Amino acid sequence: MPEEEAIVNELRMRVERLELLLMIGRVMHATTDQEELVNSIALAVGHYLDADRCSIFFHDRLTDELYTHVALRTDGGVDESILKLEGQQIRIKSNEGLAGHVFQTGEVLSVADTSVDPRFTGSTDKKTGYSTQNMLSFPLKNRRERTIGVLQLLNKQSDPGYFTPDDENFVGELVEQISDLMELVLKRDELEQRNALLEEQMNQLSSVDYLIGDRTAINSAFRYNRKIHYWAGTAGLVLLALMAVTSIGMVHFESVRKLMLALHTGTFFGLGHRYYYYTDAVSVLTLLLCGSGLLMYVYPPLNRWLKAQKARILKAGKASPP
Repeated sequence: MPEEEAIVNELRMRVERLELLLMIGRVMHATTDQEELVNSIALAVGHYLDADRCSIFFHDRLTDELYTHVALRTDGGVDESILKLEGQQIRIKSNEGLAGHVFQTGEVLSVADTSVDPRFTGSTDKKTGYSTQNMLSFPLKNRRERTIGVLQLLNKQSDPGYFTPDDENFVGELVEQISDLMELVLKRDELEQRNALLEEQMNQLSSVDYLIGDRTAINSAFRYNRKIHYWAGTAGLVLLALMAVTSIGMVHFESVRKLMLALHTGTFFGLGHRYYYYTDAVSVLTLLLCGSGLLMYVYPPLNRWLKAQKARILKAGKASPP
């Protein structure tokens, strides 16, 4: 009788596993919402193995992080700490904690007591307010044997109070069934992330193009920069020549000194000593010429820098992982 009972229990367990795999297969074909799909698989696996939590981490190649949505209770219960983080992603470094260890090594890891394992950091527990006592972590690999994520089961509820080798065998069979699906989910996440990054880069490029485009205000203003350089330089030389001549005249001839004094004070025009139109006109003209000349010298390196920034952004967009 004991032998027959053991055989019946073994057959019942196998039937339950097959039913779970069939149910997961139906979910895979019935829904197109990837988040709902991942949550459904995690809940089903956790419920079957009597785990309090089940979560699936994916690897973000752009940031080299592992991320997952907040794990839900497999018994259907709800924690207030979990509700506060609803819809958010939990992110950790790809080499952090037990999940990071499994991702880096590609090995299955079963921990009966996390408090005595030095690799357990508890960083995820701090974010969620959850308390992890035992854990089973399994690597998710694609057909090229590259690890793309980690499946984690937390806190075995039934005896013996931790995950058994039989649990590991079942999870291994399950991972073989869902690995291709998980890779598709990951690629879709990466595609959405790259699209968001590309949109941000295009917004940056539009602002750069505004400054260096063929029909921008700056490009139009400097369309005749050679002529501006020529006339600004010529006017500057004329002013310097006049300053030299008047300086010599003021030093050697008293009449010239009186004339320049009359011009600068306005008495030459009969305006009195309160008006200095000549001085103001010369000063303003000199400042304008100096300012335009400085702008002409600053614009070429500024334009080269903007083009270099545009090329860098384009190169970064092309170099993003496929």
